[in-house]
Amino acid sequence: MNNKNTYMCLEDVLYVGKEGKGMSYGTFWVLVAAVALVVEIITLGLSSIWFTGGGIVAAIIGYMGGPLWLQFVAFLVVSTALLLLMRPFAKKHLAIGMEKTNTDSLIGRTEKVITTVDNDAGTGMIKLGDVEWRAVSEDGSVIPEGTLVIIQRLEGTKLFVKRELTDFS
Repeated sequence: MNNKNTYMCLEDVLYVGKEGKGMSYGTFWVLVAAVALVVEIITLGLSSIWFTGGGIVAAIIGYMGGPLWLQFVAFLVVSTALLLLMRPFAKKHLAIGMEKTNTDSLIGRTEKVITTVDNDAGTGMIKLGDVEWRAVSEDGSVIPEGTLVIIQRLEGTKLFVKRELTDFS
């Protein structure tokens, strides 16, 4: 606690108790960073991880004896910079909240045709597990029974497929 007993300031809030006892600024910022990290772990939404970085930088400044205003400014600047610069990159590459559904996982699979695929005749079947799916040729070509195909897309209950290209070299 400082020797100025005429008014209470933020330093008095952080340094509560008797002279020399209480929480240091650095410890306060470490707690802020830890709380932000715990919230991020619970939510997994890239919403508070940025404040963890800001809290760590503010804690370093606090432990080095930097003034409280500098710690606060550093917290705000670093947290904002991380949010604005890293969030778009992280969302794109981590695909948070973008889980593949069962049908999305079919795209790109290689399967065998069980009934000749002929768009004009309206025939074509592929068996995935225990379920038979209607198959449509992506390029309109006829694909004979037994041919391996790659699933390109799904529309309703129809799988759009193309022949698997095999390299005989």
